[in-house]
Amino acid sequence: MKKNIVGLSLRFFSTNKFITLTSIIGVILSVSLIISMTLFAFNAKQTLKDEVSKMYGEMDLSVGYENGSQKIIDKHFVENLHRNKNIEQISSVLVSQIKLGTSDSKASFYTVGVNNDNLSKSRYHFTRNIKKNELIVNKGLAESLGVKVGDHLQSEGKDFKLVETIEDLNSTGIAPNILLISHDTLQNIIAKKFGKNIEATYILIKAKNGTDKLSLANEIKKKEKDLRIDIAEEDPFLRSNIESLSIFIVVLSFLTMIVTSLLIVSNFEMFLYKYKNQFAIMRSIGATGRQLFSIVLLQSFFITSIGSILGLGFAMFSNQYLWGWLEKIFSFNVSSGVTFNFKLAVLIMLICMTIIQLFLLSPTMKITKILPLKVIQENEEINFRTYKYNKFIGKSFVILSVITILFGKFIPKEDGGQVFCLLLASILLLTGIFVLFPVYLGPLLMFLAPIIKKISGVNSYVAIKNVIPQVKKNTFVILTISTMMIITVFGSVMLNTIQKNEENALKEQFPTSVVLTSRLGDKSSINAIELEKEIEAINGIEYTSSISTQSSGELMNGNGSITFDYSLSDLGRMQKLGIFTGLPDDKKNIIVISEDFAGKHSLKIGDTVELGKYSDTDQKIISTGKYKIGAITNRLKDSDVYMDWKEIKYRTDATVFSKLLVQTDHAKQMIGKLEKMKGQFPEIQINSYKESLKKSKDMFYQRWSIFIVVISVMLISITIGVFSSLINNINSKRREFAILRTISLSKRGIINVILTQILLYLFIGLLLGVLSGALLAVVISLIDPGKIYINFSIIGLISGFMLLMGLIIFLPLAAKLGNKKITLELTQDNK
Repeated sequence: MKKNIVGLSLRFFSTNKFITLTSIIGVILSVSLIISMTLFAFNAKQTLKDEVSKMYGEMDLSVGYENGSQKIIDKHFVENLHRNKNIEQISSVLVSQIKLGTSDSKASFYTVGVNNDNLSKSRYHFTRNIKKNELIVNKGLAESLGVKVGDHLQSEGKDFKLVETIEDLNSTGIAPNILLISHDTLQNIIAKKFGKNIEATYILIKAKNGTDKLSLANEIKKKEKDLRIDIAEEDPFLRSNIESLSIFIVVLSFLTMIVTSLLIVSNFEMFLYKYKNQFAIMRSIGATGRQLFSIVLLQSFFITSIGSILGLGFAMFSNQYLWGWLEKIFSFNVSSGVTFNFKLAVLIMLICMTIIQLFLLSPTMKITKILPLKVIQENEEINFRTYKYNKFIGKSFVILSVITILFGKFIPKEDGGQVFCLLLASILLLTGIFVLFPVYLGPLLMFLAPIIKKISGVNSYVAIKNVIPQVKKNTFVILTISTMMIITVFGSVMLNTIQKNEENALKEQFPTSVVLTSRLGDKSSINAIELEKEIEAINGIEYTSSISTQSSGELMNGNGSITFDYSLSDLGRMQKLGIFTGLPDDKKNIIVISEDFAGKHSLKIGDTVELGKYSDTDQKIISTGKYKIGAITNRLKDSDVYMDWKEIKYRTDATVFSKLLVQTDHAKQMIGKLEKMKGQFPEIQINSYKESLKKSKDMFYQRWSIFIVVISVMLISITIGVFSSLINNINSKRREFAILRTISLSKRGIINVILTQILLYLFIGLLLGVLSGALLAVVISLIDPGKIYINFSIIGLISGFMLLMGLIIFLPLAAKLGNKKITLELTQDNK
């Protein structure tokens, strides 16, 4: 029995090669694209980790004093680090220059004294334990000295045996030529030569799992301000870029799977429509619903499994070419050691197969629940009575979406509930539109048919009347086109809107050409005044001014008060930076307010206001005196009010360093100099306006490139799949066209009818998708209200491509059908 069911399933395929082929091609393109993009994101993350491991090994921090400092690391310092509960392991490292004598040369080389622990071994990439009077050198130095493992070298009056050579370390931030000897040996050499008992030049630290490296560095820095601390971390921009890319790829992959699934369901519905009569006959002669389910399930499984396996193979074949393109647009090279992850690729393939197969369960289940006579009746169903429940369900979804939107607007954004409500409302709205669409399309076409008859003539009227009975059968065709357009409209709108908003936000975030920010937020320990002096000491820096984190104050107005956010700054320095002007020399009791705050509360320059702060002790608002508004600024928007650091009443534990505005005419050159300050202030992050704007544009073009590729793959799959469904639909109506030709229509009339029907399907799908996508974008934009930027070019290109391809493909087909002999066409089975 099983063998007969499998054979029967395969025989259905042999008579429907085109439907099968187009479905498999759609799966191949989608699965291969998803596998390639996902593996690139995964391998890019792995490459970042590998680069950090190659540069720093297993260490998290490197702690030492600045070059030229008179201070040294002694045993007491090391013991204090050992007692830190957040540190798992430390390793002392000594650095010096020692002379290496051979028969050809006698020169000083960069020498490191290391311990035989995993921190030192991973940092300097050696494997052998170094004993007394043993050394390790890099291969380039060994080659230049003409020595190999086992040879002996003379250094500082001692005989050393070469026990290992390591790879040249140019790419690890270490000197190209290096000697490694034991820590104790180098410590004795330094003590003998310089009379100093130094425990370490710097210390490698491995933090315990779950410890924030930045906070640990800040904690160590608090105890000894002269320390230089280097943190082993990935490039923050690359990390955030790849993380956001991963999310973007997941979303696009899911949408691609939905479109592919709808495409295959559309093809499958056509397949089932053609063979429902045969299924009805099989039921009438004794076939069970379970047997029919097995046949259809096997057919759908063959399509998804063959397409997915071939998609995996295509992804493997095109791997190097697609990755090369992705590396180019991301300016990021995936490590050559990272290969095609076959296990992950198979997992992605199985997930894709499962999603597509779940979509195909709907038509598969439907065929088993209908009695033989009902099957034949449903195949030729013309009226819309079956949609009575759909109307109720669709309207319910739309009403629920509106209620959810209204409810979401009353929830504070900070709670995250508003975002969830608007996302849920979007899903409900689209579901409602898709459910209501086939309900109202038929009646709408019936209403428009007489109007179109008067405008376009009888042929168009006949075409529309012929379309109405087929609405139910071709719903998935139209919805597939609509889904692609929704993705196109929504995706392009979101990408363009985010990019424009990002540009506007950067203008607000950079009142000056360079901004230094704290990565610790309200846990910062930087002395703002000290940082200002250190930065201004750099040649090329004109002015700086620090700004504190936000705290809250109260604006007293009669019987009540208005809460505002304030930050502390050096108002005099701010004026030099040109952020605002017109402040008096005496900044006492002077405040500067933002333009938005001034407009909201009808305040202007020169007004005197009474301010206050909430007292935890007195459990009420205490007045702090009267303040004069010295300036209104539109260049600072983070806080409502800005005060001078000298306002002691407003200096609290919460008002710590947040950012430093730096004015320079040579931002690009200054960035390199400022980066060196990270050793002294490890928590700072350095950004310039031009570089941030460039990165923002690069990220947009990266995502836009991937989006265009995904849309292109969707367009190819949908063009093939939808047009194959429509070709089958036209072929199934050949007898009806022959009857029309017998009654009144000429060859030209038949061409007109067929093209009108095809263009009508395409136009309805495109229009529904554009409107739904725009509506979805509007709903989502309520999360962060602002101007929406629509990319009409891509919408027009895709719509034009679909309509043009429709004409190119169906004009010859219609002409061919118009030339067929009517007597032969009348004998067509219509299935």
